[in-house]
Amino acid sequence: MSASSSASINPAGVTSTPSHPSRGSGRGIPELGQTEKQYSTVMKKQAQRHIDYYLRTDIKGVLELSRPVNKDKAHASERTINTVVQKTKIFFEEFDNAVKLQQLSPPEGSARSVKDDLVKERDSYKPLTLFISKAANAIQKSGETPSRLLIPHKRTDTAMVNGETNSRVDIALKCIDVSSKVAMGEDFFDSSASTKKEREDKNKAYYEDIFAIIEVKQYATASDQASAFEQLVRYTREVYDKQHNRRFAWGLTICGFELRICLFGSNYILASEKFDLQTDAGKQQLIRLLVYWSFCEDHRLGYDPTIRRLEYPGCWEIDVPSLNAPEADPVQKFKVETFYSNTVIVSADRQFGRLTRCFLASRQKPESNKQVGAMKHDVIIKDAWPESEKDANDDRRDEVAHLKTIHTHMPKGVETDGTYPTLEAGGRVCFSRDPHSSESEDPDFVEDNTSSLLGDILVDINNSESSSAEAPESRKKGIAYRVHKRIATSPIGEPLRRLDSILELIIVVADAMRAHHDILENCKILHRDISNNNVMFSRTEEGGVKGLLIDFDHAIGVEPGLRKCHQQRSGTLPFMSVNNLENNGNKRTSLDDWESLIYLLCWIGTFGLRNEHAPDQQTQESLHIGRWTSGTLETIARSKRTDLDSEGNFANITSQFYEDSGDILFLANLVETLRRTLIDREEKDCKGANILKRGIGAISLLSVEMDFENTDDLFKKARMVSQKPTVERIDPFKNRADNDAAISEKMLVELEKHAKLAKDSLRNGYEDFPISILSLLLKRPS
Repeated sequence: MSASSSASINPAGVTSTPSHPSRGSGRGIPELGQTEKQYSTVMKKQAQRHIDYYLRTDIKGVLELSRPVNKDKAHASERTINTVVQKTKIFFEEFDNAVKLQQLSPPEGSARSVKDDLVKERDSYKPLTLFISKAANAIQKSGETPSRLLIPHKRTDTAMVNGETNSRVDIALKCIDVSSKVAMGEDFFDSSASTKKEREDKNKAYYEDIFAIIEVKQYATASDQASAFEQLVRYTREVYDKQHNRRFAWGLTICGFELRICLFGSNYILASEKFDLQTDAGKQQLIRLLVYWSFCEDHRLGYDPTIRRLEYPGCWEIDVPSLNAPEADPVQKFKVETFYSNTVIVSADRQFGRLTRCFLASRQKPESNKQVGAMKHDVIIKDAWPESEKDANDDRRDEVAHLKTIHTHMPKGVETDGTYPTLEAGGRVCFSRDPHSSESEDPDFVEDNTSSLLGDILVDINNSESSSAEAPESRKKGIAYRVHKRIATSPIGEPLRRLDSILELIIVVADAMRAHHDILENCKILHRDISNNNVMFSRTEEGGVKGLLIDFDHAIGVEPGLRKCHQQRSGTLPFMSVNNLENNGNKRTSLDDWESLIYLLCWIGTFGLRNEHAPDQQTQESLHIGRWTSGTLETIARSKRTDLDSEGNFANITSQFYEDSGDILFLANLVETLRRTLIDREEKDCKGANILKRGIGAISLLSVEMDFENTDDLFKKARMVSQKPTVERIDPFKNRADNDAAISEKMLVELEKHAKLAKDSLRNGYEDFPISILSLLLKRPS
């Protein structure tokens, strides 16, 4: 294993002078002209959808997931619980007074005032935070050796410095070093700051520093509990976004006197059973949780032991599974290669799903802050939690396996070199569950996946939901199995927004789609996710551009001799193909990816390479292309079918491209050419994009010869006539799939023809473009 002895995992805020490489970057940016208020509304609605889909309540055993793995630490934590209970009993009465401010429900007949509720709610913050602070003080003086202390941030009901506007966190818990002094007065907080500047900085609340969030409500009504969950989901999303070494997150809700412990994973929210804080038993459960958090391993807190923050020289140290690890060796098979990063280019700004993060990194360890600033990146590291098979050998969507196949089967020394990733390291993330064990003991390595995180809880939930008649259809399969994977690849591409012109865009996508075509032909791998984030570029020494197709996370191997795979939804809105939007039974082929390319080029043609032409949200929704992102997936699919169906319909899209300059008209000509090649087919039942209905099986009375002397024949023929005709549904997207090789070949030819013209124009002078190219294109026979 390659791990620096000086490196230690840095749960946000553990050190007295934490370094924040992403601080100041702010929260997620509203999309395409959204105001702050509109963005906040969208986030609230999204949080509610996530609650409806992911939340499971009254789950037993959630608290135990925080218990230390190491036996010595576990025994020490149990002894400490008893000590802390005894030392804080004297404070239970004060805590009870705070709890009495909370109630199960409003007094009968009383009218609720939001303002009054908020005042009463805030009255309970101080006693609650003081109780937690006293528990930390008792843990520190217990005579045991905790790994850290948990204390509330000094500020309650606070707006986070770089969080969502108009959002306020009730109580934020943070980790501090066990040697820190825990002040017990009015302004209890980590008082180890020695200078005024440090003290002022500690008074500011940053999501980078937060371990867990507590949301408090005055009453324990269903609506208050729902509101607490909604806020907790929104704020925990920010924790994921700002903390790049988070695997999962904890949170608490206190509604009335009911405590719930919440665990947030990549595709679940588990809320514990209720603990009654009016009782000694309820308070002891809260103490138990605080003690477990203080003693447990970093990975039990939700931090990633394979991504470590080096406070000096100030960068991330990241372990990536080695490609050369011997599988037969029980220890060496967990061998890693270590990289160093000072730049996070993608954060996990979506709380559920793959939780993808991307780092620019180098193999060379920097020895000073100056070297960190001058770091030359040679790989990009992608960290994600995709749905996977338990057995890696059965995992058809494993990106590492795909990239190994591509490396083996793609020809070398040809024009496509550098247009797809080269795998440097990668695999399933593993770590030692018990880093405190001695070198002579079994390191107890474990693969990081849903099962290793949840254990028996996962089994119980999945068994219960699969057999429950009340469980909604979306949960019949239980919690999906996800595996933590990490890869390092080269070369490093730049995003499309850094291109200088639309002409360069056309050159880049032509390179990417040539790679797409050749990988399918040579490696039998279909990409399945053409989007603005997965097509990138690099600059050549001569100043030109070269396209790069990345992210084979959604890719799937197709059977030899075939170019299609079974139906399965994949892709990225608003670039998702009709088949994937409808999640229909049509076979998926390369034509789905070519269709996505059309949508991508139309999107850029409307809003610009950098969204610089994006209107406000209301204007955007009024645009024809706005229908590609609003409504259900089914309504979006219907809109796309209509838009693609004919040249006239498609003109509604291209006519709203952002200007009438030569390069934009050239782009409009390209997308119409691609649409015409894909949609306007001459083959039977392959023309158009809309589903057609054709009656078959109807029999006319005049067309049936009847023998009126034969009664049996008479009734038989009468029954034939009376039968209603059946309706045949003709789906061009289904029927043209059998010709996908020929169609995609023609689309590639057209794209590369446009790319060559774009290269010639850039080589000969951009100002000559409209005359030398566009007029020639527009006058050619169709």
